[in-house]
Amino acid sequence: MSYDILSNNGKAGATGSPGESTCIQCHSTFPINSGGGSITITAPTLSGWQYVPGNTYTINVTVAKTTEVKFGFGFEALQSSGADAGTLTITNATETQIKTKTVNGNVRNNVVHQLNGGATTDSHTFTFDWTAPATNVGDITFYSAGVASDGSGGPSNTYVYTTSQVVTASSVGVNELSSSDFNMSVMPNPTTENCVLNYILDSNSKVAVELISLNGQLVKSYLNQEEKAGNQSHTLAFDQSIAKGVYFVSVNINGAKHI
Repeated sequence: MSYDILSNNGKAGATGSPGESTCIQCHSTFPINSGGGSITITAPTLSGWQYVPGNTYTINVTVAKTTEVKFGFGFEALQSSGADAGTLTITNATETQIKTKTVNGNVRNNVVHQLNGGATTDSHTFTFDWTAPATNVGDITFYSAGVASDGSGGPSNTYVYTTSQVVTASSVGVNELSSSDFNMSVMPNPTTENCVLNYILDSNSKVAVELISLNGQLVKSYLNQEEKAGNQSHTLAFDQSIAKGVYFVSVNINGAKHI
């Protein structure tokens, strides 16, 4: 992913990613990454900077410098080929917007600031969503650039900051879509080797547990047996033959399927 600031209303294509410049081309009063300020990317639910294909994550970009009163940014998520990785979604249209820039034949989507979208003192955090690609595309890099300004207008007297973050693919993720009358959990999620499936049976039942792909195909059967009423717990192993990605756990209770 990356940031881009070339105007007070945001501008794409200056994040410092491959083939791009940085904001320093316009905001050149001070050396890049100087003056004691910073730009940081955080993602509370992107554990270990690992993505599960198809999952959506909230991304926060914070540009900070003491006494400055206006902040801007640009952000991209790119595959190693230079093409976009996943989908960027605006969650606060007052502060952020999406603009595009074609670089080396790739149309890149950037999240950038709106006019006065970052008008706060000392720092500003811009928030938006990123949905990972539907399949494992390998490593993804977030590229970013931000500016901190004294609000006097024009490109002078502004500081430019850049950063990047590599995001890798998680091994296996499981979607849990339980009906209201049947509680089940899968932990840990995502997982690298195995997880534990827990559920409660109201009465003695015939139970079948399967791993299902996103397109509904059976990936692996784990059990097909009679079970007594009460708490149930099963370890589901994911061997190397199961490709990285997102799957559904299907629990069939007496012919009624719960996913």
